[in-house]
This record gives sequence, structure tokens and C-alpha cells, in this order.
Amino acid sequence: MAELRYTTRSMRRRRRTDKWEVTLSHTNPMAGETVRTFHTIEAKTEKQAKRKRDELILDLERRGGALASSLTLAEFMERFVDYKEESGTIEPSTVRGYRAEAHSIVRYIGEVRLGAVTIADVNDFMARMSADGYAPKSVAKPFRLLKQALKWAQAQGLIAKNPCDFCKPLKRVKTPVNALCTEDRTRMLRLAVAGQPQPLGVAVELSLTTGMRRGKVCVLRWGDIDDAERSITVRRALGNAEGGFYVKEPKTQSSVRTIPLTRHTWELLSSMRAEAARQLAAFGLSAADAYVLGTQEPDSRPYNPTQLGKDFAAFCRMNGFKCAFHDLRHTFATMMIAKGVDVRTVVSYLGHASVSMTLDIYADVDPDAKKAAVSKVQDCFDVDFDDLLGGTPQPAQAATPTLTFTVEQLEAMLVQAKAQGAVA
Repeated sequence: MAELRYTTRSMRRRRRTDKWEVTLSHTNPMAGETVRTFHTIEAKTEKQAKRKRDELILDLERRGGALASSLTLAEFMERFVDYKEESGTIEPSTVRGYRAEAHSIVRYIGEVRLGAVTIADVNDFMARMSADGYAPKSVAKPFRLLKQALKWAQAQGLIAKNPCDFCKPLKRVKTPVNALCTEDRTRMLRLAVAGQPQPLGVAVELSLTTGMRRGKVCVLRWGDIDDAERSITVRRALGNAEGGFYVKEPKTQSSVRTIPLTRHTWELLSSMRAEAARQLAAFGLSAADAYVLGTQEPDSRPYNPTQLGKDFAAFCRMNGFKCAFHDLRHTFATMMIAKGVDVRTVVSYLGHASVSMTLDIYADVDPDAKKAAVSKVQDCFDVDFDDLLGGTPQPAQAATPTLTFTVEQLEAMLVQAKAQGAVA
């Protein structure tokens, strides 16, 4: 825990009052700079004022209140993200995300002093973000960062409690999956093939037939292709830092995976690789390290994911599609599940960390598949369901049939009812 010590700079009595102005100083444990703070106490005599000043100092040292009284939340968040970056515990792409989320926090409550942040302040900042049109997911991210930052401040003795512990972000609304129907995905594939071997056409086919993300498609290298298995292995990912995109290791072990290719995709890549090998041979180089959708030169550069997104958006506008590049991944997963592919196989294609993640995203995306499953239910029983219904159902009678009794039957019924006391 950070050790805070206070020094009295001055103490003077306001003229003709019992109020005393006390100036204290301390060293900011985050920045190493000297900070002055100003306080007001009430006392009738100088002796009482000194005693109250000393009590104030003890209380501030106990609560870590000096830093909180001088540092705004905007200054604290900037230094907290700097601290996380310098610690080396998070990736550059995560740092970039933290700075964007910190900006959202500062925009709404950045002027609040660190030690004065309240539960109401936290709830207000989330409510104002929501009112400005931000989705629950976009509000939850800066909230989680603020909670993490204030938890660290609490551990360092800079604040007494974390107000985020008593707040809860809005419930996340599940975004509907935008998957292309059979007609649209078939038309898109034909258009992509017509534009090959241009990078955009190849990228569209790869995502539609393997479910690969945009970044994974961009960093695919010729050395990732297995001739014997006719497959590709996903070994790298792209991060997005302040200076631009960079190649990195996949986030989880499950992200490293081998994906079999369709016959057409395999033959397409084989022919493209042969041409790339011919170009690179002129430089005396092997094609293994060159990017499939990048430049075929000694310092091969990948297809920029941002540019791929823009190119795909233009392609969609020209051809009447309403989707983003990531929706091709959704399309792949949806059609695989609809065709009855085992969910664990789908997970291995997508590189998800667990089966539950895949089911959570795609369980309800294909209502037609649910309707088709009804026949599978009947197939599970060794019985003809039509026989259970007695053959073809008969139409209902137009009216309820009328019951008739003879006079003798009615008299017998009355005698029996009187005997049982049912009739008075």
C-alpha cells in the first residue's frame, strides 16, 4: 500500500471567524510530484486548531485522501493506462482499447476528483452514455475499465472504497446474427470467384468456406498450407495498436487450428501459390513466408484489414448485399449447424474456446432448421405416428349428437335418484 505523508505548509485564521485555512502538501505516489491541498477547519483557539489539523492529517493518511483530493479522474485514468502499458501485462491492441474507453469515462465524469467519485457519479456516466445512443455493450466496456482502475487505486491506498462495486451496467442485449440466406451466399460466392485471383475475391471465398475472421485471412501465409491434408493452419492473428496493425500470436490455444479446404478453394490457392513462387524465385526467395493475400516480394506485407473491410463494403453496395465482412463467418457457422454438422466440429472450425460459446451465438439463428428437426424427432421412435392417430384424422362432427331415452328408462332413473336422496 502506498505510504502517504503530509506536511503543513501554512495555517491561518480567517478574520473575525472561528474558521482556519490549512494548506498541506504530499507527494503524489503515481507521478512523484509534490501536490498542495487546501482545507478548512473550525476552532476557537490556535491550540484547538492545531489539534484538529493533526486529526485531519491522520484521517487523510488513513484514507489516502491527499491524492484523491488533488487528482481528477481524467488525470488518474491517463496515468493508470500508462501504468498498465509500462507494466507489459497487456498487448498494444489492448492499450489502444483502454485509451478509447478511458476517453469515454473522461468525457462524462473526467472533472470529478478521484477521492470524490460516488456511486451516483458512476451510474450517471453510464446513464448519460446510454442516452447518447451507446449500446449496452459499449457502456459496459468503460465501466469495467473504471472498476479495474479504481480497484487498483483502492489497493494502493489512494481511495477508501470502490464505488463501482455497488453499480451494475445495463444488461447486454444480444445482437441478432446477420447470416446470408442460401440464395445470397451462393450469389456472393459466384461473384467472388469471378473476381479471382484478386485478393478481395479470394478473401470472400476463404471466409465463406472456412469461417475465418478478417484478420486471420489477412495474415495467412503460403507456409500455412498443407499439401498432403489439403488444409490450412491458423497460426497468427492481427492486433491493432496506436501505430497500426501488427502480427501477433493467437489469443488462445484453441485459436491455433487446422481447417480443411473445399476442392475449389484448394485448387485456387495451389495455382496462386505456384505463381507466387515464380515471382519470388526471381529474388532467390521461397514463397513460404509471403502472405497469401499480400505483396509477393522480399518484404511481403499482408492485406490491410481496414482496406479489406472498405473493399468488401464497396463490393456489397455494388451488388445489393447488406452485411459486413464478419457476417461471412456467421454465415459459415449458421449453414454448418443447419446442415447437421456436429457442434464440436463447428467449434474446431471457428476456433472458439468452448462449445457453449458457439451455442450461445448460433443456437437460434436458423428457425427453418428447427422446423426440419421435427422429422428427426419422429425418426427416434419405432412407430408410425399416423397409426397412433388411427390413420387419417376424421373431420369433426358439425354438432353434438342428441341422446334419447325411453319412458321406462327415464322412470327408472327418477326412482333411483329419489332412493339416493338426490331429488327432494
